[in-house]
This record gives sequence, structure tokens and C-alpha cells, in this order.
Amino acid sequence: MLSPPDKVFVTGANGYIGCWIVHELLDKGYFVRAAVRTDEKARTLSSLITSKHPALPPGSFECVVVPEMLTDGAFDNFLGDIQGVIHTATPVTFDLEDPEDYNVPAVNGTMGIIKAAAKHKNVKRVVVTSSTGAIAETLRAPEETRIYTEDEWNDYAVETVSRLGKAAPGFEKYSASKVLSEKAAWEFCQENKGRLSFELCTILPGWVFGVNTLLPSFSPHAPGPLTQNSLSQPLPDDPKSPADISTVSARVVWGQAFAMPPAEPFLVDFSFVDVRDVAEMHIRALEMEAAAGERFLANPNLCTWQDWYNAAHAMGILPGLSKIHPPTTTSTEGKASYPRLEYSSEKAKKKLGMVFRPLEVTLRDMVDDFRKRGWLEHLEV
Repeated sequence: MLSPPDKVFVTGANGYIGCWIVHELLDKGYFVRAAVRTDEKARTLSSLITSKHPALPPGSFECVVVPEMLTDGAFDNFLGDIQGVIHTATPVTFDLEDPEDYNVPAVNGTMGIIKAAAKHKNVKRVVVTSSTGAIAETLRAPEETRIYTEDEWNDYAVETVSRLGKAAPGFEKYSASKVLSEKAAWEFCQENKGRLSFELCTILPGWVFGVNTLLPSFSPHAPGPLTQNSLSQPLPDDPKSPADISTVSARVVWGQAFAMPPAEPFLVDFSFVDVRDVAEMHIRALEMEAAAGERFLANPNLCTWQDWYNAAHAMGILPGLSKIHPPTTTSTEGKASYPRLEYSSEKAKKKLGMVFRPLEVTLRDMVDDFRKRGWLEHLEV
């Protein structure tokens, strides 16, 4: 399978996960062709990568502009010398009204890159970023604790959106689009089995947390609340303040763990994965034969926000955090008296050899990152 210095094409390269994938690929010695939608985003991403990789060998990174990623043949001219494709580009927002505003970019974007790869015999592996939303019925309260695996599909979301249309919850619309786009990719590969030069693999992360070293932010001229319009703003360098963070999950972490005044507590448990582990899984999916034709969940850390506060207290970081979020005597992990949703990481551990970062490592590194930015002075005493 793939190995450096093979060439990898990455869509959504200016996104949180996409940026980290590009960063890790370059660190490993791959050539990267990164796709973005505008000239301005290309200049910004190129500047960001240059600043993070000052010793990058000439010609090992290029950024191409694909303004209309949903049109037929949009990617055809960029894959002629590519061995691996990673497709991360998809809307990550829950506030769109029309389900088709989720479905069209998710399905057409995914199928556009799949069909483009099918035209190029040099492409050996395609990795698509899906979501736990394609597997788990997260908005329907379970009657008993349930452990999801890669064998399942969230048909409930598709049925709910089909029945309720615009009235369906935003997260269900998003989840349904991930089901439809991923199923379309698998069905195409099955229908064309034996005629394709590549094999497909999908990675399904849940909440993605972690350090912001490569996290793009809003335009400094539009630092307001997260909206679809702000998602399309030009992306400058790393965020200059918490108000500039654009990624949904990063805003959740800041609000629940570090903001002052503190956000209203989110009491139920949830699962998350470190962004660096998500990037590593995508790359291993390119490199390992065992990943061919497989789905891999990436959602290993089951916790509550109280577990974060307890961990910070136990590690002796951010003394002020314990004042606004007092630690409890025992962790809440595994102590819930109500049914919960869990996700198995066994397949990723066995087939990809993943060793996932625990909560404590993600928390420590985020605190280090935020501290260097001067964002945590209110929690230092």
C-alpha cells in the first residue's frame, strides 16, 4: 500500500481534521496536493503550512483551487499522479433548514471524488471521513446501554428526516447526510468491484477535540456566532482569541471547560477522540492492507465534563478551574445510572494498531496550547 513519498490528494484541507491530516502527511514525507474552494483559502493554507513546516522540501506541498466541488468532473484534473485520496470536505453545521443543503454537498461531494478516482488507475486507496452519526441513533434515548460497532447504520436518522423534512432536528439532518453519502460510496464500489484500481476505507469520528496548533479560525472581521455564512469566510492563521475559533467541537470544549463565566453544564456523558488520532487513522488507512474495504469508528473516550474537571484537579493544572468547576471525589466514568451510548474501538486497535490518546493527554495538551496563547490567565490563580 502507500508509503512516503507517494502522493496524496486531500479535500477539505483547510478544515480542522483536514489541516491535521496534511500536517501529519508532510511530517511523514508524503507529497500532498491539498484542495480548497477559493484562491484566498489557498494562499492562507499555503502560508499556514509554510509557517509550520519551514524546512519542507520544495515541491512536496501544493494547494489547488476547486471552486465547485459538487460539479461533475471537478476533481478529474488533479488525480493523474496521485496514489491516495483522503476526502474530508463536507458541511459540519446543524443549523441549516433544508435537508438537501446537507445531502447534496455530502453525497455529491463524496461521489464526485469517488468517480474521479475511478478514472485514474494510479489511485490505490480512497479514505472518506464519515461520522458516528452514520452509525448511532444519538438523539433517540436508548432503553439500555448500547455499544455501537462498525456493522451498524443510523437508518433512524434517514427515516426521521424523510418523515419530518425541514422540521427534523439539525443533527438528524447532518447524520442522515452522512449515512446517505457513505452508503452511496460503498454501493458504487460494490457495483464496480473488479473494475476499480483502488479500495475504499471510511473513518467515523465523533466529537473531535484537541490542540489548536493548526486550527483555522473565522475571518477577524466576522468573529460572531457560528453560522453557515461564517463557515464560508476566508480562513486566517491560528485563532487569535477564543471568539475566533470556528470549529464546532473546539467551541464546545472552550465553553464547557475554560470559559468565564462558565457555560451551562452539559451533564450527560459523551465520547470524543483526539484530532491527532483521527489524522493518524486516515493515514494508516492509506498505508495498511488490513484497512481495505473497512469502516473504522474513532470515538474511544467515554466521559462527562466532570471527568475533565477531576482530571485537571488531579494533574494540578489550572488551579482556578477547580474554583468554578469543583472536583468530585470519584470519577463519573462508568458510574451512570441511566442507559448510555458507547462505541467500540476494538477494530481500530486490532486492524490499524491504534493506541488512542486518553482524556488526560488531550486535556494537558489543550491547556498547554491555550496557555501559550494567553487565553487562560483567568484560571491560573
